[in-house]
Amino acid sequence: NFTDNVDYEISPEYFKKNIISSIKQLFGEVAAVVDIDILKYNSKSKRAILRVPADHYVKIRSSLTLCGSYVGDRCVYTIHKASPILLGPGGKDKVIFATEEDHKVPSTVTLPAPDPQPGLIMPNGDINWNCPCLGGMATGPCGVEFRNAFSCFHYSEADPKGSDCYDLFKTMQNCMQNYPTLYNKDLADDDDFSTMDTDKKDTPGNVATTTAENKGKSEKKSS
Repeated sequence: NFTDNVDYEISPEYFKKNIISSIKQLFGEVAAVVDIDILKYNSKSKRAILRVPADHYVKIRSSLTLCGSYVGDRCVYTIHKASPILLGPGGKDKVIFATEEDHKVPSTVTLPAPDPQPGLIMPNGDINWNCPCLGGMATGPCGVEFRNAFSCFHYSEADPKGSDCYDLFKTMQNCMQNYPTLYNKDLADDDDFSTMDTDKKDTPGNVATTTAENKGKSEKKSS
């Protein structure tokens, strides 16, 4: 909900643009090149259902946690629900057309056995650092910094969730700046974290179903 009395009109296209901008701020331009589908959007509640590639889920969630904004003001993206069904494959979706005759033929499809591989969160609540959805972020020269930041966010009991993890995410970004060819050279030129230092209580966001709540200025300066 916006803090002033202005009834903001946010289109699905603008909503998506802000999400991509948040990813770029934290992980750079290369990471921002990701397919995000807005399956449903409610302009009144500022809530959307998104479908994103599974291997980009963690990056997108972390980006919205720390870098949400609207018309230049900081805002919060809140996760309401995340479903593996909405996490699409890395490639393009396939569309198969069936004829009436096809439907008359009994199906011979057999469902595969459930995947025994654990997802991002283990049954006991621990983080599975080997999950492909992390995109290799848990390893490499900044793996320790990434694990510290994401662990803080996962176990955070702060309100809003993750608001106590700003410094660890900042440390992670500083580490990535030392490896521009690996993590993207644009991170080295990104100062957006420095402008957020006085607003650490603003946090997290989401991916599967999100709400953008503007925490900007209640009054705008007149020229």
